[in-house]
Amino acid sequence: MSDEAKRLEEPGKRKSTPGRSQKGSLAGKVRRDVRKYIAEHTVAAGETLSDISLKYYKSAARDDWMRIYEANKATIGDSPNVIKAGQVLKIPEK
Repeated sequence: MSDEAKRLEEPGKRKSTPGRSQKGSLAGKVRRDVRKYIAEHTVAAGETLSDISLKYYKSAARDDWMRIYEANKATIGDSPNVIKAGQVLKIPEK
């Protein structure tokens, strides 16, 4: 009997089936960031998300700067009104 066959017969060991998720596994629980980015931008002193949006999207509309905020929420924090010089933001495709 092969080592693999012995392992599968051991009590308490579960046979895994390719393509099937097991209870307690991370399959399907890991969310990947599949957005595409057009640039990385280092925030300058006094700059706002509207300024950055205007630079990359030629628009300072709320929908545009919110797109940048949502893509960088982990970096910026809870308030889109408070960005800090030196932060590096990813600019998502429009």
